[in-house]
Amino acid sequence: MAAPDARMMNPEPMDAMRAAHESPPSGALPRVCAVVPAHNRRDKTLRFCDNFARLTYPNRSVVVVDDGSTDGTAAAIRAAHPDVEVVIGDGTLWWSGGTNLGVRHALRRGADYILTINDDCVMEPGFIDELVRVARRDPRYIVGCRLHCEDRPHEVWSLGTRVVCRGGELFALNHAGRRWEDIRGELPDPLPVDTMPGNGVLLPRAVFERVGFYDERNMPQYHADSDLVLRAREVGFVPVIALRSVLYNHILEKPLVDNRRDLLFSRKSDRYWRAIWTTLRRHGPPGRRCYLMLRQYSPFFLNGRLSSRIKRLVRRLVEPLRKSDSLAIERGYNPTCAAGPTRHG
Repeated sequence: MAAPDARMMNPEPMDAMRAAHESPPSGALPRVCAVVPAHNRRDKTLRFCDNFARLTYPNRSVVVVDDGSTDGTAAAIRAAHPDVEVVIGDGTLWWSGGTNLGVRHALRRGADYILTINDDCVMEPGFIDELVRVARRDPRYIVGCRLHCEDRPHEVWSLGTRVVCRGGELFALNHAGRRWEDIRGELPDPLPVDTMPGNGVLLPRAVFERVGFYDERNMPQYHADSDLVLRAREVGFVPVIALRSVLYNHILEKPLVDNRRDLLFSRKSDRYWRAIWTTLRRHGPPGRRCYLMLRQYSPFFLNGRLSSRIKRLVRRLVEPLRKSDSLAIERGYNPTCAAGPTRHG
């Protein structure tokens, strides 16, 4: 991925950003373009287009990026939904590259907001209306939705995510597995979050103009969505969740990889080494990044007893010194010297 222009990376005063990217007049609804990467799942993509056509927000369009499908996806969309724009990829784009291609196309067509979304979800009719309602409150907002499990619609899958960077975890889904009825009265709307999955996210065009695009080189399939929001937050954008915007999310029943080699090196792995390391390098705690990188893989390559010993050893290497250790060093103790403690002077 080419480095973003330096002018996009430098924060500018928020009042200047508001003036440059203020919402359209109250009588004009902003133009929202949904960008949908697709590859060889024609029926799901057609179902998405059917669902999108029933949404109530009027000033909307959709771009499907068909990344080299061989199942007739593009032809089926054009026949059933001639109003849907289809952009063709070469089959090497993955999620990030396909989304970037669609975003660039939508920006050239004058979109005010980009909606990133997957083709295997189901949207409630007012889904975009609620995203836009919240987004127009503040031009800094990046607005995510309430994600529920499609096969358990009462259950929350995610209300955004938070940065964890602890043990083998990078991010954690907020309120995952809880019933919406049990928590709905406890939360502010919109709900501030660290970042969010890329399924059902409304981003003002200013994000791409100032921060750049998804990191398709280092994060082709996973983590680029969270990374872009975190980069945008660093220059003043504010990620929030619109709690009245609801998306029903298809949950994978099994991992996309099934062996240790692919776990590390396959681009379809959520633990692809380049994506993990780039995430830690940009957003992980200084001094613990190498340790956290190792912790991503130790459960898959080491047996339980050996893994526990190595984790304890590595933890001792990176944790702060105990008070007794600090005092010993201050008194001149050299732990590599068999003669023991010595005193200066």
